[in-house]
This record gives sequence, structure tokens and C-alpha cells, in this order.
Amino acid sequence: MSRARWLSTTISCAVLSITPTGALAQEGTEVTPELLAEVVPNASRFGPKQGSPPVFEAFATDSITGTETQVGFAFVTSDLPPEVQGYTAPITVLVGMDLEGRLTGIELLAYRESLRSSRGDFLNRSSYLRQFAGKHVVEGFRVREDIDGISGATITVDAMSRGIRNAARRVAASYLGGEPATPSYIGTTSLASLEDMLWAEMLERGLATQVSILGGPIRMVLSMVYLAEPAVGELLVGETNFRAAMDTLGVREDPHHLMLMGLGGEDPFFFRLSGLSFVQDADTITVPPDDHLMLPLLRDGKLQGEVRRSGVLYVDGVLDLSRPFEVVLDVGPRGELAANTYQVMPPRLAAATGGSAGPLDPSGSASVTDASPAPVPRPSADDEAATSAEDPGPGAPEGPSESPEALPNGTAGEPVSVPPSVALATGSADQEIDYEALLFEEEEAEQSALVRVLERTSWARVIGLALLLALTTWAFVAKRSALRWATLGATFLLLGYVDGGFLSVSHILAGISVGSSVYLSDIPLLMLVVFTVITTLLWGRVFCGYLCPFGALQDFLERVVPKRFQKEPPSWVHRRALWIKYAILALVLAPAVVGSSLSFFQYF
Repeated sequence: MSRARWLSTTISCAVLSITPTGALAQEGTEVTPELLAEVVPNASRFGPKQGSPPVFEAFATDSITGTETQVGFAFVTSDLPPEVQGYTAPITVLVGMDLEGRLTGIELLAYRESLRSSRGDFLNRSSYLRQFAGKHVVEGFRVREDIDGISGATITVDAMSRGIRNAARRVAASYLGGEPATPSYIGTTSLASLEDMLWAEMLERGLATQVSILGGPIRMVLSMVYLAEPAVGELLVGETNFRAAMDTLGVREDPHHLMLMGLGGEDPFFFRLSGLSFVQDADTITVPPDDHLMLPLLRDGKLQGEVRRSGVLYVDGVLDLSRPFEVVLDVGPRGELAANTYQVMPPRLAAATGGSAGPLDPSGSASVTDASPAPVPRPSADDEAATSAEDPGPGAPEGPSESPEALPNGTAGEPVSVPPSVALATGSADQEIDYEALLFEEEEAEQSALVRVLERTSWARVIGLALLLALTTWAFVAKRSALRWATLGATFLLLGYVDGGFLSVSHILAGISVGSSVYLSDIPLLMLVVFTVITTLLWGRVFCGYLCPFGALQDFLERVVPKRFQKEPPSWVHRRALWIKYAILALVLAPAVVGSSLSFFQYF
């Protein structure tokens, strides 16, 4: 390393060290009465957090009559999983909503985006958050259409907006909708029906269960799904992952139930198998280590992008699947414990099958040798007659259903609903919005992944970056000094300041934590990554010489710093000090590789 390079590097670090960092720890904020009053400003009192999903009920008192009435709800997005993954981690928001499904305000509680190290608390600005007040849950919350974007932070803004919208729709469906949904059971739902469902829809229908621990130092969400047949496992985590897991676990001779587990939240790395148990009546069933296997990072399946870790496990066959049981998660060491009830088979079906062996038999084990869909057992004519005599009522389930078109509100006919656009346009209070249908149409409303990306893309950024890449290619091929300095100047201004989209270790961290969607959801970033990879493989470090704003700053400083101030360290120091950067890189990447939410990137 030359004296100029060494000195310019030192000065560059000093220049960058004055960048505002603003609360790098990024700890979560407790929900206080003051915060609740901010998100539901017309409320005078709030009840405790309760219900399913958990909400704070907001009340106001009439100044004339003194009558207290409910005016809305407040809720935390992390209490309504699955959380939408941001650029680095989930974003937790406190949301207020009135009784008509309109947001009354939001407050940002916690986010751990790596951009905060260079841009400060860029997302938590009252002028930006105020735009969410007045939005209705039927709106799409699309960035650059319904919601303003933030340059260089599109993925973060999109994740926060969708997280707010999805949580608000779940609260509206639970508290503002009509009759509760007809019960569904994963043990009697056909594979064809499951293929047509989104993961969020499976959760809403009760086909999977979730246990959330979000209030203590460890924030974790555990999802549990019963695998009625191997094809369900392949559908959720991909054929390759599932079959490899079953080859390792093998087949159990004793009766066992096959389950699939997913871990989300900020701290899935702290999951301990000893903290997982299944409780039914007075019996507690744990999972031995030999009956459990964690899967590698998911590349396909419905759970891809929905969970950060996943695993397959056998549960002892003493668990009666025809009756509800609790999935219990204890993350310790301070006793954080949560549970949720799960039932995978309707009681009538369990009685009708008579304990026959097969994938749907609650007393047997899930077959792992035959991947073909198993027929769903149906009650006999005598059983049908006996059940009809009991007249369970129009809202009760009529046995196992293989129809994916089962109405979410449990009615026998078509649900009375109004298209969201019509309901909003007319403003008529007597027209009912089908909030349940909104839950199942979230992805359809967002259209395909490609269309969502195109909708929120800033084409000015795309054009600017395309011109810069063309200039870089010209300068590299022509080998002209003037062209190279022009390219460095454009890089320093465009990627360093105007756009702020230069590549860094944060992009590697996000790719490990979130997956390839980080790059595929941002066209300018994808362009830069593809260009860097291709040119590096063909010609070497073109990026370092032409497209790195930090490198450009070094080169400019070398030109302006007087020679007498440029010093070169001893060669032996230089050779040994090179290893420091690799140690720092390992320290930065290690938490992401093991699935932890710890982040050291902002300190370097």
C-alpha cells in the first residue's frame, strides 16, 4: 500500500465517522399510554391488551352525556404474525384503527435496518408516518402509489407498509367482520386445496398454528403444521429439502405423527428443542433429539421467505389428533413461555374412521414412504344419519371438506360483500366489506412479484445507473485517464450521495438473512450486483476501481493531499494488518449465517 493510499484511507474513515448514527442499538419501545394516544388521538381511555389477535380497545367519553363508547383499536404488528421481513429484520409498528377500518395513526416502535448506520433514524420521521392516517384497510398500501417512497430504502418502506396493511386487515377481519370462519382441519384438507392457498390463508383457516414470544428479550414466532402426507411437507418446504430430511430421520415403527416446524421473528437462533412440548389433558409430550431435524435455508416451498429456520419432527403417537392440544414454547432462561391450541382433525372424522391405519389416522403415524395423496375418509351413511339427527346448526362443520372455495365467514350461501373500491367510493355505511376475503386476496391484490417490483421502481434511478454502468464500461475498455476520472466523479456523486445505492456488506447480510428476494425486488440494486459479478469474473475488480464511492474518495484524496503528508506503514505491518479486514468480515457475517438478529455492521 502506498503512502497516499494509506493516508487517504485514514482521512476517509475520519470523514465517514461523522455520519449520524442515531440509536444504533435500535431497541424496541414499550407501548405507553402516550404512544396509544398518538395513534388513536380521539380516545380518552384504553383497555389492556387482550383478545385474539391481541388489541388495545380505545374508548371515548361524550362530553355532553358522559357515555363512554368504543372508537377503535390499537395493535402492534409483531403481535399478528407472520411479520413481513424488512431489508434486515422485521419492522415493529404500533397502529391505531377506527371502527370503520381506517387507520388513525402509526408509531414506529423498532427496526434494525443497516441503513441507519449511515442515514440515521431515516424511517421514524413524523412527517413521513403521518401519511398512513386515513388509509383504509382495503387499499393496497403500494409504495410510490398509495405510500410515498424513500430513495434508497424502497425495500424497507415496502415491508413496513405491507406489514401495517396485513396486520390491520387481520384485526378488521377478527373484530369488524361478521360470523367466525368455519373450522378447517389440516388432517382432512386435500392437497389440491392446500396448493391453492397462501401461507397466510393456511394460518387464518387454522390449518397451521403459531406460538409467539414477542414481549421479552427474545422475540420468536414458532409455526407448527401437521403433515397428513409427505406431499404436504414437499409443498411447504420443497421436495428436495423434505425428502432429504426423511431419508435422515427414517421411518418410525411405533405410532408417531409427522410435524413441520417453522421459526420466525428476530431471534430464531435461540430456539431449543427442549423448550418445545405438546400438552393434552395432563400429559406433556416432548420431542427427543433423534426425532427432530433442522432443514437448510429454504429455496422453494410455501414457507420460503415466511420463516428463517425450519425443521421436521416426529411427535409420539399418544397425542390424540382428534382432540385439541397445546403447542408450548419455552425459550427461557427467564421463563418466557407461550402456547397456542391446535387441532388437526375434526372429532366426527376421528370417530368415523374407527382408528383405521393410514396417513389421516390420529392413532397411527404419518406415512413417509408413499408420496401420493391419500384419500380422505368419509363417514358412513349410518354416521351421517346419526349426525343429522343431532342438528348441530348451520354454522357447524359438515365433516371433512375438500373444497378450497369454503366460505370464510361460515355462511351457507354467497357472502354479502361489496368490492372495496365500490364501498369506498359510495361511502355507504350499510354496505358491508368482506374483511375475511381481503385476507385471502393479499397477494392477489399485490399482483405478481414482478408487477410489484415494477410498480415501486424509480425509473430515474434505473436510467441514471444504466448511464453510469455504460460510462464505466467505456472507461474500462478505453483505458483513458480522463474517462476514468469522469467515471469516479459520477460514481462519487451518484452512488455516494444522490442515490446512496452503492454495494456494501449490508447487501451480503440481507441476502443471507432474507434471501435472493433482496436483490430481485430492487431493479437498480440487481443491475449493480449483476454488473459487479460479471465484470469481476471476466476482468477482475472493476467495481473497486470504478464503482466504489469509497474508493473514489480515496483516489481524489490522493490527488489533493500534499506528498509530504503521505506516509507509508512498514511492509510487515501492512501484510499482517490485511488479516484484520477478514476478521471483521467474519465477525459481521457470522450472526447472519447462524440465523441471529445481532448486527455488528453499523460499528465498522
